[in-house]
Amino acid sequence: MFSIDCLNTNENYQLFKADVKAQMSFAVTGLLTILRLLLVQKTHEISKKKILFITSTEQNALRYQNDFKKAFGVETSLLPFQNISMYESVASNVYDYAEQVKILREKPDIVIVPVKTLLEKFPASDFYEKNKLTIKVGDEIDLKNLSQKLVNLGYKRSTMVSDIAEFSIRGDIADVFSLDKNPVRIELWGDEVVDLRYFDNETQKSVEKVKEIEILPVYKFLLDNPKGLPKEIKEQVKEEGYFEGIEVYQNYFNRNLVSALDYFKDYTIIFDETPEVYAKFEFTDENFTKQLQENLKLGLNYELDGLNHMTYEEFIQKLGCFVKIGLNNFLDGETDEIVEFNTQPVKSFAANLDEIAKFITDNQKYRIIIATDYPERVREILSEREVFVDIDYTESIAAHGGILEDFETLILTDRELFNKRSKEVTSTKRSYYKEKPEFIESINDIKEGEYVVHSIHGVGIYKGLTQQEIDGQLKDYLTIEYASKDKLHIPAEQINLLCRYRGSGNIKPKLSRMGGKDWENTKARVKKEVEQVAYDLLRLYARRKMQKGIRFLPDTTWQVEMEEAFEYTETPDQMKAIVDVKADMESENPMDRLICGDVGFGKTEVAMRAIFKAVTSGKQVAVVVPTTILALQHFQTMSERFKPFGVQVELLSRFRTSKEQKETVKNLATGSCDVVVGTHRLLQEGIVFKDLGLLVIDEEHRFGVRHKEKLKSLRENIDIITMSATPIPRTLYMSLSGIKDMSVINTPPKNRLPIKTFVGVWNENMVKNAIVHELDREGQVFYLYNRVETIEEFKMQLRQLVPNARIAIGHGQMDEKALEQVIVDFANHEYDVLLATTIIENGIDIPNANTMIIHDADRFGLAQLYQLRGRVGRSQRQAYCYCFYKRQKEMTKEAVQRLKAIKEFTTLGSGYQIALRDVEIRGVGNILGTKQHGHMINVGFDTYCQLLEETVQEIQGEHVDKEVATIVDINVTAFIPDDWVGSAEQKMIEYKRLADVKNDVELDYITEEWKDRFAKPPESVENLIKLIRIRLAASDVKIAAIRETSDNIRIYTPYTQPEWKIIQRELPSEILKRIKFTIAPASCQEGNSILLLNNSYMNFDEVFNILTDLFYYIHKISHEYKN
Repeated sequence: MFSIDCLNTNENYQLFKADVKAQMSFAVTGLLTILRLLLVQKTHEISKKKILFITSTEQNALRYQNDFKKAFGVETSLLPFQNISMYESVASNVYDYAEQVKILREKPDIVIVPVKTLLEKFPASDFYEKNKLTIKVGDEIDLKNLSQKLVNLGYKRSTMVSDIAEFSIRGDIADVFSLDKNPVRIELWGDEVVDLRYFDNETQKSVEKVKEIEILPVYKFLLDNPKGLPKEIKEQVKEEGYFEGIEVYQNYFNRNLVSALDYFKDYTIIFDETPEVYAKFEFTDENFTKQLQENLKLGLNYELDGLNHMTYEEFIQKLGCFVKIGLNNFLDGETDEIVEFNTQPVKSFAANLDEIAKFITDNQKYRIIIATDYPERVREILSEREVFVDIDYTESIAAHGGILEDFETLILTDRELFNKRSKEVTSTKRSYYKEKPEFIESINDIKEGEYVVHSIHGVGIYKGLTQQEIDGQLKDYLTIEYASKDKLHIPAEQINLLCRYRGSGNIKPKLSRMGGKDWENTKARVKKEVEQVAYDLLRLYARRKMQKGIRFLPDTTWQVEMEEAFEYTETPDQMKAIVDVKADMESENPMDRLICGDVGFGKTEVAMRAIFKAVTSGKQVAVVVPTTILALQHFQTMSERFKPFGVQVELLSRFRTSKEQKETVKNLATGSCDVVVGTHRLLQEGIVFKDLGLLVIDEEHRFGVRHKEKLKSLRENIDIITMSATPIPRTLYMSLSGIKDMSVINTPPKNRLPIKTFVGVWNENMVKNAIVHELDREGQVFYLYNRVETIEEFKMQLRQLVPNARIAIGHGQMDEKALEQVIVDFANHEYDVLLATTIIENGIDIPNANTMIIHDADRFGLAQLYQLRGRVGRSQRQAYCYCFYKRQKEMTKEAVQRLKAIKEFTTLGSGYQIALRDVEIRGVGNILGTKQHGHMINVGFDTYCQLLEETVQEIQGEHVDKEVATIVDINVTAFIPDDWVGSAEQKMIEYKRLADVKNDVELDYITEEWKDRFAKPPESVENLIKLIRIRLAASDVKIAAIRETSDNIRIYTPYTQPEWKIIQRELPSEILKRIKFTIAPASCQEGNSILLLNNSYMNFDEVFNILTDLFYYIHKISHEYKN
């Protein structure tokens, strides 16, 4: 943390202190950022008053919040701007509104607020108190009445509560996610509230008991029947309630809306650059007013009952009641009382180590503070140049350094030393990511009429879920139709035996015959043919596994410093990938690992740590990418990141002149280039490395066949990392079949929001609104237009739609230097809209660009659409992607499926699912070849991969220990009631979870969670849990099936008669007397023998006990016998 000496002895500071104590309005000039932070903090300390710190932009507000935390450890609150536009019928951001309500009600010590937020109107403070719903333990509540009250407050009923403003009611339990608290679970006994507890919206498990909760209104108003409300809006309210965009008409429903300033009347206001704040307010006021007038003219809005924003005149009037302090670079011309400090900025040394050392030596008269993420590296730099002066080292800060003459202090940060930003301070906002089990699909994704694969009976058509009564016992069944219209009803808890059929594109697969024999024969034929593929794959990788690769060094001090300087907090998946990669590199076998992660989820950071590890071990690294734009982005990122350590990074692409390329090729051969980033130019003849140790391939699916063959030749004995958001099917299926190691990054960075995706017909108004919305929040727009010959004409069309927008064009036929300059200028916000071809598909990482518009979206592949959408949404802001197609155009079936998929997969981390869906849409003939494609159609892609994996293991001499999925068919009422879990959809999710459990620990976890979420399980659920416990115990001892008949319960075992004789000698007599052993008939596919359990006069609990005891003893006896 920072501390500045000589404060109380400095004359200027004493003047500042006196003015603050006197509660005067005054201005301060001559300020560096670090001094601004200090004076805001000191104003709070001296005046004992709370502070409202007003900035001109949202970016500045966020930067100051980070700076306060980094420099002084001071927690501040940022009051965000909620709406995209106050006059557009677009849903407002409920997350930001929740944060606003929290701050307005709690009134923290230091509140940072951008100008735009001050234009917003809020309910008067008594609105929340009058309309909140308070619930205490012991209160009596009618759940129907509670449901209606929540709807009146703006809450939406949901199957499972995972987001703000949702509620769910299941039996005697209600879950509510209010605005200013964690979600809460309300448990009743009859009508009495017996328990209140907060729960985690990701795990759904309770975390803390409370005695009382408050549930606040979701909107700034409640729905009533106000006078003057336009008829059309009245009808919409009647039909939909709180509809999307209703906030536009907020003044009709609440005539007592006020400014945020009304909540902070006892605060001192501090302006960050007073003239900028005033000018920004006036400009935004004019902008909003114009928007309203234009929307009314175009008929986009009905008449409003007053403005939705505060005007500039109202703002000036309200400011008259406050003490105001201006922190300005220059005199503002309005304030008479001025305090001036003497400060000087310091130039950036951009890692010129000799200049850094000389500057520090020349300025020894100052107290020197170095705020850096690389203290050991800085000490080493200075020691090597014999600079030995007293220096205080502290954690890096986001602010620039400089000389504070008044306090005889010199502050240097990583910005000045290495031209590098400091590590980001993460926000404390809630996470909006719902973690899903790895690679698991919900049965809800399989729709009636779709093809499925049953592990025993084969390919069929899913016909839906039904509840059936058999011999007086109720169960839920999944119905599958096979050849000859035969139908199979499988208990819902056996859902794990089903998977979606994929891989044929539009070709309909042949239905299997029910019974299992036909399916086993089909699999046997395919497995025989798969052997050749397995041999080919093994030959491809055998040489690598037999060779000894490079054993890279363990992590060095430099490695630790480089990693600690990472600007963000690593996600759990990211850390696992990093650990896996390092373990591979430190082993003696060559690494070949696929890192699969969504766009912007941190794959590059994993690769950069591997690259640095290779360089510190004395090896060179080649990073091969498909496009010049991506090469430029990686080059800039790596150059900046590795600059403090003197790592030589070079670029080899058409963005470099012929002379520069020749110099890089020479440096690779001599070893003076440590890391080279390049396109296919790196794969051409004449490229020689002195000591290549690591190859990183980004977006392998974008390379052509010839380039892929060249990449194969580089794979002899070096380590390889392949990165992809949507891995090509060949790479995917090699990973699924266990030949290539794979790390999947499913967890998004903290506070990352899912991208809102719109698919529809191209419309001028929609395009204009999308661009205006983004520019209105000071963001930028990508417009994907993939026709070079008419791109200039289309630019003129866009310019007519949005005259104020600064539009740049970028495409692959431009001069290399001109294109590079456009990209750099856009990154520096010299332009608002980048109108470009697919050159922006990879490598553009601009956090301020959060709207993507795709023209003729039907012309792009699914992986392309996904990559393009991933160019936005790389910050904490809500991002938008618009996929437009022409109205008159008739699209192919595949194009419709692609657009449907891109609309469907909007959750964070969908890249892997996108790749699998691509397999469904396109089929996999192009990756397997015609012959193998025919075999794959017979069994489906997933079964094909499974057979391939088994064949590979067998060829390698490994024992293939197939997991036994015991089928348990015992006639007992066992099902999950809809009303217990809340809905049929939720029921199917729970069946899937139940079917996937692997042991009793996992089952105990689920049953405890169920008791927490859904209350005490009814008898039908208790019976279902017992069936699963029987299945787990039976699977453990390789029992294939347990089936109840009219006479007995048949247990199909793998045991021969001699094996059974050993087991039965140790069995207790009470079990033995009920069991009869018999050899299974030759036609039986489920085992060598059958145990007949006499269940006469036994209830289900007794059957459960005897079966679990039997399997316990068999397991114990088998284990003892083996030992």
